Amino acid sequence: MSSIEKYLQKYGPTRSSVISNYLVKIENLTPEAARKRLSRIKPPLHRFPIQLLPKKEHFIYHHDQRREEWFWINFLESMRSSGAIFGSSIDGLLARQGVVLEEEFTTISGAPDVLMKGQIMAKSVIDRLIRADVIERTNFFDGNTYISIHRNELGSADWKGLKGRKLAEGILLDGLREWVRKIGAASYNSIKIRGDADRKPIGPFMFDLAGPSYLLPVKSSGKQPGFLVADVFAGTTLDKCQIQYFIRKVTMLHSLLKNSGVLPVLVADGFTSEALVAGHSAGVMLATPKDLFGNRVGIAMKTLLKTLNNAAAYASTSPDRIVKLIDDLSEIEGAAGNLRGVLFELLTAYLIRKDAVSIDMGRLARDPKSGKTADIDILKFTNQQAECVAIECKGKVPGGSVSLEEAEEWVRRLPIFQAYLRSLSHLQEAKLSFELWTSGTFDIDARQYLEKEQGKRKKFPIKWKDGDGVIKISKEYKEKSITDALKEHFMKHPLKETNISENVLKKNVLRP
Repeated sequence: MSSIEKYLQKYGPTRSSVISNYLVKIENLTPEAARKRLSRIKPPLHRFPIQLLPKKEHFIYHHDQRREEWFWINFLESMRSSGAIFGSSIDGLLARQGVVLEEEFTTISGAPDVLMKGQIMAKSVIDRLIRADVIERTNFFDGNTYISIHRNELGSADWKGLKGRKLAEGILLDGLREWVRKIGAASYNSIKIRGDADRKPIGPFMFDLAGPSYLLPVKSSGKQPGFLVADVFAGTTLDKCQIQYFIRKVTMLHSLLKNSGVLPVLVADGFTSEALVAGHSAGVMLATPKDLFGNRVGIAMKTLLKTLNNAAAYASTSPDRIVKLIDDLSEIEGAAGNLRGVLFELLTAYLIRKDAVSIDMGRLARDPKSGKTADIDILKFTNQQAECVAIECKGKVPGGSVSLEEAEEWVRRLPIFQAYLRSLSHLQEAKLSFELWTSGTFDIDARQYLEKEQGKRKKFPIKWKDGDGVIKISKEYKEKSITDALKEHFMKHPLKETNISENVLKKNVLRP
């Protein structure tokens, strides 16, 4: 057995430079002689066929180790220790619980989104990791393409919690943007977050939140601003390895901004002690929701994530729990209204549950023939599932309304809902209907459009309720706490008491 085989048998697969240093020490070889010996290896010794290590370094392993668990564990550790972009990308993906939208992989990879000299672009990182059998690309039937971890030895993809995590992170980003605006850390109207259509890279890198900052420590001596940048994680505690992708991005960005600086913020439920040391050493601000918004909101965000992953069960519990969650989270809502929509769904589901056999929430409907998909907010089953109502919820800011475009979009999705529900064996003979509920009002043209459509639809009837109609139902059920919550958080607003028109509110002040 050669010295290389003995090393691999004892320590497992590893980088060629590690084995080279071992040969220099054990056999007194020169570095050049050790490298030549490694270049002449033959089966059962192999080099990993996909180049994932920098400086043309190879990952060396014995044939018998290819199917063993420590092959992938050692491979990831080799990429980490060598500083390979592929290692930080895998750790960034694991930090997002193993699965992200393909367009969001750039953010958590640490790789540039645009061409950058000497650096591998995020698209190339994806392609090479797929070829290496580490990650996979999935064209999911919700119409989106996802990137997920493929090797169970490295971790697993939490598909079940994906939707709840995305919603929770959207709410955190709304709140973070408002926090940044309030303290003046970035230009008020120029802060972009994940999901904004006009979000662009800062330098070559993508961030969940970014905006130009004129704070003294980061702006240039002239008028050139620096940048505040942030990434956000919900439902996870980040370790030292999982923050490296962010450190990599902001360190390189800082070196590219010759006359100005960068203020980096990383938000997660928590950080290990090693992560705190590494982050602070790199000059990164590490924050939790509790740090940013207070203990009450921090606890409520954890509750919200659990709720989103089992919303139907939560909506069936005590109304006081729902109201408390709304009260606790109301302080962090941003203008985009992610939180408002989620909480209105919970309130609606609670009221609907009162006379239902059962309910379901967050169902992804797929037309078996066309493959088109659409989300159903709430499914209400009555008469032992002989009747089924699919309900769309539109939570609005006080004074907000459902536009004609929103009404038309809902009607366009009705055929998908119908085809999906009819494809379920237990609903093939059920009576199906569809409803659109909002906490606000309906624009005149939206209401006229719905009335016209209602006249056409006899087999699958449609209905709608505005905020006053929802409150009326709540009062009929004598749900005082729910009624008060609807009035306080969805209908009452100081500006609504004035003579300012609803259109002014919607377009200029409180756009949903």
